[in-house]
Amino acid sequence: MLAFLMVVEDEIKRCKLGEIYIHYYKELFITAYSILKDYQEAEDMVQNVVIKLSNNLDKISEIKCKKTRSYLVIIIRNLCYDAYNHKKGIIYLSENEIEKIPVNMGIGMEEYILGIEKSEKIAKLLSEIHQPYADILTLRFFYQLSINEISELLDITCDNVSVRIHRALNTLENVIRKEGETVEQRV
Repeated sequence: MLAFLMVVEDEIKRCKLGEIYIHYYKELFITAYSILKDYQEAEDMVQNVVIKLSNNLDKISEIKCKKTRSYLVIIIRNLCYDAYNHKKGIIYLSENEIEKIPVNMGIGMEEYILGIEKSEKIAKLLSEIHQPYADILTLRFFYQLSINEISELLDITCDNVSVRIHRALNTLENVIRKEGETVEQRV
């Protein structure tokens, strides 16, 4: 890791990356190890997170906060799942399946998500859906990463990011509908 940090020319960026690495190493390693069950791979994943983070360092305003912690945990968890699935030979979608899915299906839900003002409400809704879906929506709407940035961060294609966002929005829409039904039933 030191070799990588020495390659970073901007001293402020290098110091910030070093501080993030030191502060979050243990937590990131534990997360990676719990998924991969391999010491060396877990260490590699922690380093990969820092390398990926170097491209999006401007997204982190404060190092020691919950927002930064969750951002890093999302990244390492996705990298580890990808590595684990790659090892197992699991492929989620074929290119044909991706091409069949319409791209503009989630626009109404995107407006809904952006319109919600209370982060507690968003967190509650996201906690009710599958974790990878919650992660991708968090990256897209909370951290305001573009589809290209998410693609680079998670090391998946832009089409796959769009598909995951679409599926996550549909799942979230179902949760919102169910919640609306329970509220109407109470009244």
